[in-house]
Amino acid sequence: MLRLTQFWKDGAPALGVWTEEGVIDASAIAGTMLGAIQGGGAVLDRLAALKGPVLEEARFAPVVTGGDKILCIGRNYKDHAEECGRELPGAPALFNKFRSALAAHGQEIVLPREYKRYDYEGEMVAVIGKPCRNVPRERAMEYVFGMTCGNDLTARDLQYARAGQWLMGKSLDNFAPVGPCVAVGLDPGDLGITTRVNGELRQNSRTSKLIFDLPYLIADLSRHFTLLPGDLLFTGTPEGVMQGYPEDKKQWLKPGDRVEVTLEGVGTLVNTLA
Repeated sequence: MLRLTQFWKDGAPALGVWTEEGVIDASAIAGTMLGAIQGGGAVLDRLAALKGPVLEEARFAPVVTGGDKILCIGRNYKDHAEECGRELPGAPALFNKFRSALAAHGQEIVLPREYKRYDYEGEMVAVIGKPCRNVPRERAMEYVFGMTCGNDLTARDLQYARAGQWLMGKSLDNFAPVGPCVAVGLDPGDLGITTRVNGELRQNSRTSKLIFDLPYLIADLSRHFTLLPGDLLFTGTPEGVMQGYPEDKKQWLKPGDRVEVTLEGVGTLVNTLA
């Protein structure tokens, strides 16, 4: 399976091919991830055939930059909705993050000191591959470029201080890390997904437990507005977030913590907090 990533080169994101041995610079073929997405099958064939030395040191960039939208779905696993004391949604609960929320695999993320209740939300993230409007569910996967890992980091005290409004508590700078790579053409129907904090398993589920699966989400969203190449769709988090723990058991994220989100077929997104 072809796996692509981005790394920093001369101060800008550049395309790389992710291999077991390391990252191969592929920027001469397509420039960036968005270039690979827009390049079509001929470009992907060249990337799949690329051979060359791996970079001695690659500082990762967010796997997709330059997209139009970062879309997120809330309460999309039954057990997660129940652990947070919420009713199951009758339709996808949509919110968004800003581009300034993007962060990379391996990047240190600074937690603002004015808030204290920081939570993790490991998620499967879809990368849109071509313009998508009014697409039926049975054709939705034709418009997906690939899958990656994401962490919908959330300041719960900010989230609930504003009448349960989600955007502010979830869109702080670097609160949408994605990576470490995009697995092109990965079937998202039944993938294992886990989150670990300092090595301790906190979330452990499968994407087959989504209330609204990815084809449903794409069909629903594209009925209302156009999805564009490079758009990111966070599909929801499973049970095990700290918000769902009893009050005396809550261990909110803090500086020094290491969070690992693993999605089967993609790899592990790792971030430390400061």
